[in-house]
Amino acid sequence: MIRVFQQQLERWYKAYLEAVIMDRPFSVIVLRGEKNKPRSTADLQKAVFMFQQHEKNGQRRGWKIEWIDWSSRIVGKQKWISRVIVETEEDFLYLLQKEKESAEFKDQLQVLLKWQPGIRNFLAQNPGRILNLKGVWNDLQKVVDYLLAHDVTGRYIRNIPVPVHTKFIEGYKPLILSMLKAIAPHRFNSAASSLEQALGLKSKPLLYMVRWLDKDMAGQLMHGMEFTGVTVDWLQQISWTIDEVWLVENETNLYLIPPRKNAIALFSRGYAMSQLKDIAFFNKAKIYYWGDLDEDGYKMLNGIRAWYPHVISIFMDEHTLVSHAVELVTQDAIYRTGLLPFLTHEEQAALNILMHRNGRLEQERIRQDYIIKKLTMIAG
Repeated sequence: MIRVFQQQLERWYKAYLEAVIMDRPFSVIVLRGEKNKPRSTADLQKAVFMFQQHEKNGQRRGWKIEWIDWSSRIVGKQKWISRVIVETEEDFLYLLQKEKESAEFKDQLQVLLKWQPGIRNFLAQNPGRILNLKGVWNDLQKVVDYLLAHDVTGRYIRNIPVPVHTKFIEGYKPLILSMLKAIAPHRFNSAASSLEQALGLKSKPLLYMVRWLDKDMAGQLMHGMEFTGVTVDWLQQISWTIDEVWLVENETNLYLIPPRKNAIALFSRGYAMSQLKDIAFFNKAKIYYWGDLDEDGYKMLNGIRAWYPHVISIFMDEHTLVSHAVELVTQDAIYRTGLLPFLTHEEQAALNILMHRNGRLEQERIRQDYIIKKLTMIAG
């Protein structure tokens, strides 16, 4: 029974830390008596003894107990706890055995407020950070001080000459952003959702691996390089005549596609494929998409077809699924997608089978002879 009261006190601890941060005085805590009373005289005596062990007296801190008269058919007339009152901060910390932790918390808090008084409200939002981040506050202060004093617009995040290793910034980007917004709200837009956006940094470019399926084209345009990492910006700018684009969800499939004239194969990187929009030559080229036969694969197919309605899927139809029924595996996650408006009848039929069986067919499980035969047919 006493554990119920201790748990209530523990739930007050976060509010207590918030009050310390905001420099508010300690408020008396009143806990109501336990409704489930002891069922025997022995249980009653044990419970009363345990409560009194934590009762405040002249020599010991603790809680104050208010009693009420209580009687039952089993234990007769007795007294039971009406309220438990914690009157002072010292009593509260004694009962939780957090005197040492609180003192350490206050010391660290003063260090942080002396450094940046404007960080008070930020700290109050999550008091646990003050001690949880004790080992990194010094480096966080160095980074924030540097960013407050220097314009880093146009740099990459790993190129900022902060007095700590730049991998540290990568690990604490959301926290650093919140601190900057709290300390200098006039400089850092509250709507900025990333540190890169708030500081005007360059984002790490997303590279798509391209395999040039036409050896002559690779020689003319890429100095003979068969594989190239490209950005969306680059793809949007080129004006070459490319007849076929093969988008593959699995990088391994880049190597399965046979040589083809005026064609490239591109590793679309899962949902990063959604960025492949506004590419002029995609509108003129024949586009093939090869993804996993699962919920994500069909959602990605549906998404890219919203940009390019002429996309042709391969190995994502009902025939492929039925031909590889023994390779179908049951997945843990349950399908949440129903009809996808840009799927063909065949594609939707395959998806319906997968949904019914809660299954998936990975590209790696499609037989090699089946793949070669299909690719040969397309080539023909």
